[in-house]
Amino acid sequence: MMFLIKPRQKHIYLIQFARYSSKQGPAADKLKAIPFTQHIKAAEKTFEDYHGHSFFSLRVSRAGPPKEVFLPFWVVSADVRSEIVQAQVGRSVLRSYYNPQTKTHESRWEVDWAWVPNRHGFQRSYVPQAHPGLQVYASHKYRRGFVNPIRNGQALSQAVKFSPDLLDRPRFRDGDDPNAPTVRSVQAYKLYPATALRFAKEYIQTKEEEYADQFLRETYGGDQTRLLDVRVTLSNIKVSPVYYPAYIYTIRYLGRDLRTFINGCDLSVGGLRVYNWERVALVTSIGFGSIMAMTGGIGWGGVNGSFWLGVVLPTLATSLLTLYFPILSLRFRDTIRLREIRGQENDPKQWDDDWIGSYDAFEQQRRYRAWKSESSHESTGSWSRGASKDPKGYYEALGLSPSATTADIQGAFRGLAMKNHPDRFSNPEEKKKANDKFQKISAAYSVLRDPKKRRQYDTTGQA
Repeated sequence: MMFLIKPRQKHIYLIQFARYSSKQGPAADKLKAIPFTQHIKAAEKTFEDYHGHSFFSLRVSRAGPPKEVFLPFWVVSADVRSEIVQAQVGRSVLRSYYNPQTKTHESRWEVDWAWVPNRHGFQRSYVPQAHPGLQVYASHKYRRGFVNPIRNGQALSQAVKFSPDLLDRPRFRDGDDPNAPTVRSVQAYKLYPATALRFAKEYIQTKEEEYADQFLRETYGGDQTRLLDVRVTLSNIKVSPVYYPAYIYTIRYLGRDLRTFINGCDLSVGGLRVYNWERVALVTSIGFGSIMAMTGGIGWGGVNGSFWLGVVLPTLATSLLTLYFPILSLRFRDTIRLREIRGQENDPKQWDDDWIGSYDAFEQQRRYRAWKSESSHESTGSWSRGASKDPKGYYEALGLSPSATTADIQGAFRGLAMKNHPDRFSNPEEKKKANDKFQKISAAYSVLRDPKKRRQYDTTGQA
């Protein structure tokens, strides 16, 4: 199948997209994952270094142990043919002019522009291992700018077939919470392949313009370029789903959750840093105080004016900015995320259900039957609000607390369902145990995934 994708620029890209025929779930050779290879203690050390790297860093405490999650990514590769359609190259020249007002000769820099006389074409291959911009985070749950730093070509080269064995989470300490989940969660794909292609195409366009600018300046001995028009054509495009391993730490700061992402394979790290506003205030006050002392003040209001306007005001401004910068950054990135979600509505809503939708559809009936079967065998005895927060053990079955979010529930179920699916086992006894486990987690998910059923369960103990 072929699509014609029209970007905001005037260039047109002919995108060839392979569509697969299977509708029964992901084929084993299509879905890959980068395994967790780094010990959790190495991740903890990386977290501490990341948030304590300088004098101004604020030493933060984690909100519990990290989540171990497989994050969805689309990785894109393509062959690129680019052509410089037009451009001007400028050379900086120092010229002398006579100024009639001052009656002197003055010098100033000017730029001599000339059109590039020939068209130039290039061919390149773009692979995700060499270009992080071709590794596109495929969800909207977390802010893309914080997740992007964990992309790494070296880790991507270690991707293997995504098997249930990758979901096992070992207990690292004797003191581990016995109720903690021992299966890593899996985040769902929310980004269409066409959207990932759009992001990758914008990245390739930017890179080709950078290459063209450098080529023209070197070839024609110029200092700068303008009116650059680079036409890019993509071919042999491949878009593949790969899960990235991530330790996700949560920091509670001014009532908001700040997350740090650490690649579970190579320990590359991303997230929002926070800084100690008190140290920033101290250094600012000393710095501006020294400047006022050396320059004799600001020339207005005397000593008192110099103190308030030259020291106190800058110190207060930088302190408040340091204190609230993380919150402002979150709001700014939330705006970007909403814009991305709205932009996706204009992309072709076409992707292969092999990876995304069919898994839910394939399992929905089984979950419903398991839930009905469990409900029919349970008594409807009375239950008091204070008796238990999890009377039927639904949260415990998924390894979650009653405060878990919907996304947490979905991620936990995906990992457990893949790990305990009865079709994985051939031994009758193991198959029966897996089926019982699968029915239990399916029944829990059927209730907790539905806001109304979950609210009823939390309130009455019944679903």
